Amino acid sequence: MPALHDLQSDFRRFLTGGTPEQLFGMVDGLGFDPEARLSIYRNNTLSTLSAALKATFPVVCRLVDDRFFNYAACAFIQENLPISPCLVEYGSDFPRFLAGFAPAADLGYLPDVARLEWAINRVFHAPNSEAPIPIASLFVVQGDPAQIRLSLEPATRYVASPYPIDQIWRSNQPGDEPAEMALDGGAVHLEIRRTKELRIVRLRPAVWIFRSGIAEGATLGAAAAEALAIAGDFDLAPALAALFDAGLVVGFQ
Repeated sequence: MPALHDLQSDFRRFLTGGTPEQLFGMVDGLGFDPEARLSIYRNNTLSTLSAALKATFPVVCRLVDDRFFNYAACAFIQENLPISPCLVEYGSDFPRFLAGFAPAADLGYLPDVARLEWAINRVFHAPNSEAPIPIASLFVVQGDPAQIRLSLEPATRYVASPYPIDQIWRSNQPGDEPAEMALDGGAVHLEIRRTKELRIVRLRPAVWIFRSGIAEGATLGAAAAEALAIAGDFDLAPALAALFDAGLVVGFQ
């Protein structure tokens, strides 16, 4: 009798397209082929996970049509089974997968649209908003202010792309009439927020570098240095004030 861990590993391999003979030998087919009986679970897994990906990436699906999306989703699922029981958390690696998916090689904008949709998914499912703090809270800080790390509103994400992915996303909402897609709009640096409704805002590159750095845990000094590296006229004082005025700061260390 194989160990439970071995049976579980064989079943996982079967779900992703493998043919583990040891597993088939453990199945009482009751007159049917054991592989055919187990295929019910494989088909249900593919169907459920494909539907979860389609719910998270509806614009990507619309851009490539259902058949291509299902083909890509199947290939993705075979390499990426969920690690969490919560399906809204499934698909974080789908944008990266699309970037290396040969049949989509001519659709350079597609992985970035997927990154935007994943960011939207995370914003919608982020914890409830925390109360913002005023900039005066920093007045009590002792020591080097460049070493301060700000905590931003959880329902906020930052995505940049050489393509106008916000326009692509807005013009390809499910249920709307198909719109002509323009790819010549230039690079975008986006802040995605959830207030009373979803907000996707374009930021200047230096401001985006500053805010996204802070969101990733950089100190004020490090985030400002990154911004200055791409824009010599970046001014920390108004950039910091704007961050607090927008209600994005909920704490600091």
